[in-house]
Amino acid sequence: MVSSITTLPPQASQGAAVQSSSSRTASTTENDRPGAARAAVVSVDPARLEHREDVLAAREDVAYARDGVEFAIAAARDVRALLGEARDLAVRAADAATPDAARAAQDVAFRSAVQRLGQIVDGAIARGAPLLAGEALSVRADPDSDAATDIAGLDLRLKSAVTGDEALLLTRGASIGDALSAAETARAADKSLARLDTGLSRLEGEAVRLTQHDRVLGALDAALTADVAPDLGADGARLLALAVRQELSQSTAPIAGAKPNAVLSLFRE
Repeated sequence: MVSSITTLPPQASQGAAVQSSSSRTASTTENDRPGAARAAVVSVDPARLEHREDVLAAREDVAYARDGVEFAIAAARDVRALLGEARDLAVRAADAATPDAARAAQDVAFRSAVQRLGQIVDGAIARGAPLLAGEALSVRADPDSDAATDIAGLDLRLKSAVTGDEALLLTRGASIGDALSAAETARAADKSLARLDTGLSRLEGEAVRLTQHDRVLGALDAALTADVAPDLGADGARLLALAVRQELSQSTAPIAGAKPNAVLSLFRE
């Protein structure tokens, strides 16, 4: 292939060189002007950066609380399964037609189920589930406030005596060795199941709400770091947060990683 090279006449070439040199000089003079480089850097409102830090802190707290609630839920479900097993044994032992030998075997199985139940609860508490000891879990979910929201605990500990505050009305010494004791234990197990189901449903609802709130905070963080107006201050950021909340509340689809484009357009330059 033959390249086509256009050669300028001597005068034109010199003129082009002079013009190119002048352009470079002008460009260099323009770039060397004091403050020229700084003019290209857009400052970001410190209040906006501070608000994002608050959002990230709130999101971390929400994630920690959600993990704690979900861990407690998993343990509570295991407890419910064992409680149901113990209840069924108590009901069979309470039947007057049950032979004594069968009832004695049922009592052994019942005590084993109750023992395993207690071990699950105690182990979960030791591994970081204070909710199952009846302790409230505090979470700072609002980036605009230092106030914390408490998630009530669900006391599943087996005790020597029932005080009324716990979910389980069975005691560590519960027995179904005779029909009368078995009937009383069966009633206590039924009430315990009802209390446990109520508490478990509440914790499951808390986990859902924490997940939804984390999505809101995630969308807000994405908005604060996206190509919104850099001079967006704290008030603007809070307005954006409100708009994001409203937008997300109207959608039931997964929104992880989604950008609230309609809201962001209000803040673009």
